[in-house]
Amino acid sequence: MQSLDRQTVTRRVQEILVEVLALDETPSSGDRLVEDLGAESVDVIALVFEFEDVFGRGIDDEVLARLRTVDDIVDAVLEAPDSPTVSGSES
Repeated sequence: MQSLDRQTVTRRVQEILVEVLALDETPSSGDRLVEDLGAESVDVIALVFEFEDVFGRGIDDEVLARLRTVDDIVDAVLEAPDSPTVSGSES
């Protein structure tokens, strides 16, 4: 569907994290979702739905279980296949 580069995905993931988790600062790539950013399990699920919608790619449940850092999210988005059931809208 759409070609994504790491820099664009990283920037957008950071923007989404700031918005959804109400962060005061932009997270760095090594920040941990739970320990550093204060995300709870329900937040991670909401974030994944948002990432799937924004990037138009489905993130597998097995991959979801391994998401620990901002970099993990970026990797998951870049490695995920395009999803025909996800809108893929960009903001």
